[in-house]
Amino acid sequence: MDTTTSRELRASVVPLHLVLAILIFYLSNYDACTHGPPPEMRKEGRGQERSDHEATASTISNQQSNPNPPEKPQLVEGRSAPNTVPPNSLLNREFSRTSLRSNLRRTGTAPETNQFDGNDPDPQSEPDAPPDNSHLALIREPETRSISQEQLEAEVRCIYAGLAMVESKCIEVDNAQNSQKDSPHKLNIQQWQALISLHRTLLHEYHDFFLASQHPSSSLALQRLASKYSMPARMWRHGIHSFLELLRHRLPASLEHMLTFIYLAYSMMALLYETVPAFEDIWIECLGDLGRYRMAIEDDNLHDREIWAGVSRHWYSYASNRAPTTGRLYHHLAILARPNAVQQLFLYVKSLSVPTGFSASRKSIMTLFEPVLADKPNALSPIDTNYIRLHSILFTGKSLDRFGPSLNEFKNQLDTIIAKSSWFWMETG
Repeated sequence: MDTTTSRELRASVVPLHLVLAILIFYLSNYDACTHGPPPEMRKEGRGQERSDHEATASTISNQQSNPNPPEKPQLVEGRSAPNTVPPNSLLNREFSRTSLRSNLRRTGTAPETNQFDGNDPDPQSEPDAPPDNSHLALIREPETRSISQEQLEAEVRCIYAGLAMVESKCIEVDNAQNSQKDSPHKLNIQQWQALISLHRTLLHEYHDFFLASQHPSSSLALQRLASKYSMPARMWRHGIHSFLELLRHRLPASLEHMLTFIYLAYSMMALLYETVPAFEDIWIECLGDLGRYRMAIEDDNLHDREIWAGVSRHWYSYASNRAPTTGRLYHHLAILARPNAVQQLFLYVKSLSVPTGFSASRKSIMTLFEPVLADKPNALSPIDTNYIRLHSILFTGKSLDRFGPSLNEFKNQLDTIIAKSSWFWMETG
């Protein structure tokens, strides 16, 4: 009974495996007809296909003789299946199509072979051209030739010889024109341009002299030449200031030429401020003076006048911070403080009180005191008038009998003004 049952079960198992083999065979043919043969079959031909089918049939027959089927092969990502499964079997092709779909989702393009790994370059594609890295190439530093002390000294002598010649010519021309400032004869455009060109040449000669004498390779004796011969002061006096005064005395006919020369001189001083730091304090004050000249000749456009007043005030304030004991700088700031009489008074007094006082401030402060002492009409508020009158009485020693009444009046006005202006009162000093 048991033997008969066992035989019947075997007989029923054999047809089942045969049906499975036929089903796999037809599915394989259906896949090839639908999607085309895989690349290996296209390369190796139909012989390879028959060998694959024979390997499949052999596998099935082994399954028939062995009731316990082998373990299912484990597929590991990045590796092919074990050799127990033929390379072109249905299971392998299904896994290959799954990998292709994943590659398509990642890259958007299908690889040409089912063994293509997305991390490796395509073996059938042409190699990419090497990138153009010419823009990343380093530029070699230009070769510089060292200069000896003898060459520097010869260069400074040559520059100074030309500088002295042009300087003497500028002095001669400026003196000749200043002697004729009351003459009805006026210079034409070509003559003004020739004078500007002459002074421009002198400024360039001074610039070359400073660069050569203050060269990093120059000796201490060579660097001291500019201070020894007062070259910065000579440059300002003969190269800029004398010609600006000539132009100022010929206004308004010389207005356009004066503007041109002011801009020229300002750019040269700014260049020296950047390139010759040994005389930085002098260049700063010169820039403030040029800004004040530019402000003084601007009568039509009040906005431009305020801008240049601010430029000049900036340079003078910077200079006074670097040299707080120089009274001349506070005098310049007092002139720019008009019409603020209280601030002017503060700066004039400071220019006289510092260790290096500026004696010209004594004369300038009297232009502020005299109208108040004479009770002339002015644009000052009553409290500012009394405040300046008190200082003018103490400074000049005149009208001492008016000091008491002026002081009482100032005290009475002070509380009212502070109550109205609150903390704005502190802005007046």
